[in-house]
This record gives sequence, C-alpha cells and structure tokens, in this order.
Amino acid sequence: MVEERPTPESNGNDTVGMHIAVHGNAPASGTPMTPAPAANWKPPACWYEPMWKPKAYKKALRSESPTPQVLGDYAEEYQAYQKKREKQNYNIGKKGLWWSLHHEAGKDDAECLAKEREIWVPKGNPPGDPAAIDPRLLAGIAYDNTKLPTPPVKLSPSPGRQVVNLETRIVFKQPLNRVWVTASIDHLGVNIAATTVATPKALTVKAGTDNAEPKSCTYGLSKANGGYQVDSEDADCNITYKRSSRSGDTYPFSASVVWDVTWTDSADPDGQPVGEPTLPAGNSTYEQAVTVKEIQSIVRD
Repeated sequence: MVEERPTPESNGNDTVGMHIAVHGNAPASGTPMTPAPAANWKPPACWYEPMWKPKAYKKALRSESPTPQVLGDYAEEYQAYQKKREKQNYNIGKKGLWWSLHHEAGKDDAECLAKEREIWVPKGNPPGDPAAIDPRLLAGIAYDNTKLPTPPVKLSPSPGRQVVNLETRIVFKQPLNRVWVTASIDHLGVNIAATTVATPKALTVKAGTDNAEPKSCTYGLSKANGGYQVDSEDADCNITYKRSSRSGDTYPFSASVVWDVTWTDSADPDGQPVGEPTLPAGNSTYEQAVTVKEIQSIVRD
C-alpha cells in the first residue's frame, strides 16, 4: 500500500527522499553512473529516514488519513494500522523518533514493500532495521545520483578524415577531473553524510571494425593541469585502419573511461576512504562515426 505523505520544501534536483540532500561537482548532464564491468550491485531501493517526534507523528498520521473511497480495498488494513498506533499512543512521552520508510521512485522491491511504514527508534539506540539510513546507504544513494562526463576525446586525423595505414592519435580536449557527490541528512538531531568519489583511471578505444590493427587500445591516464589527461602520440598501441569505409559508410569508433569509485563517511571528498562495502567502478563512453579514406599515390618514372 502506498500512501500520500507530507512533502518537504523542495530543493530542486538536490533533494532525495524526504530529508536527504545531494550535492557535488557532478555535471548536470552526463552519463548516469553505470557499473563497469557489470557488477552484482544495486543502490538501495528503500530506506528509513528520521521523520517525526511522537506528537508530530500523531498529528501527521491523523491529518494524512485518506478517505475510505480513496483507500478502496485497503481501507480496513489502514484503519487497523491507525488503531495499532493509537494503542501505542504514538509513543508520546517517550524519548526517540519515528523513522519513515521511503521508496526510491521507480524501484519496486518486494522486500521493501513488505516493511513497516514507520519504525520507532529510542533515543540513544541505533535503529533496529538494516534499511535505516546510515553512511553505507547514503553512499549508495550518492553513487546512484552521480553522472560522469563524456570522455572529451579528440582524434587526429579528425573523425571525417581518417586515412588508411595512418595511426590514430588520441588526446583529451581538456583534462578530466574527478567527480564527487555527497548525500547527507541533518534532521531532528540525526546528522549523517557520505561522499562518493569517482576518479578516471583508464581509457579504452575501439575501432568499430575488424578492418583495423589493432582493433582496440587501452591507455592509462596521467595527472595533468589539475586533472587527468591522455596523449597517445608516443604510445605502443594506436588504432590503424587497414581498409577505407565505403562511400557513404562509417565505422563506429568508441572510447570509454573507467572510473575508480571510493567513498568516505563524511561530506569531505578528501576524507579517508572507507574500505567496505566497495563500490563498483563507473563507466562513461564517447561514440563517434569515423570516415576512413585511402590516399592514392602516383608513382612517376
């Protein structure tokens, strides 16, 4: 059952859940963080956030009560739920907070759907449910809200002027910087933060055709000009096209950056990285159609 709940003041795209703020230096538009290589990992689909003191919880629960017409088949279940809380007197007079379950939009999860709408957390005690927000879950939320810039790849010769048997030099138009995102909550005395930091480590380019030697190359990135750069001019591996693309056709060249991802249990991207759990490496890709021509030479006696 999904019920309407009070909505906090909006901070635009920087608000996740009810009281979680997300900020960082990730580009507004870019490649959503995708694990590379594919990993058996997913960000949290739901979590508990501190929401109300007992009296405020009583007021919120009564004020948001949907009508039986709105609840439909769930009316009896909801009424039983309200009676359960009334019997507990909403824990008024006790020290602690009611934590509310938040479901990430578009992520239905059977385990989440089976959870209580709220849990009671006595003052001074850790929440009893592993889905209660903590730095580990905030790191997953930060990871899920990270976007990576497209690799700023420049080809020489240019994509429209590739030449058979001429090596393709790869450089960045500008250095890539690391990307960091902080997810934090500061509500009713609960102040927790986590920051994910994605650092570009390697670039892999693929020719997009078997008519090249080699068909792919991988380059390590080096620190330069306050970021990370690549220049394959003197590299041992550079793609060389061996056959022209037919008239009107192109080859689908691609370049992918792998980003190492670490996280800290604070709002400081330069803080001490936490060892466990590890986060999957990220990936961002640049794609470009290239035209390869063959230069005919004339030999005179």
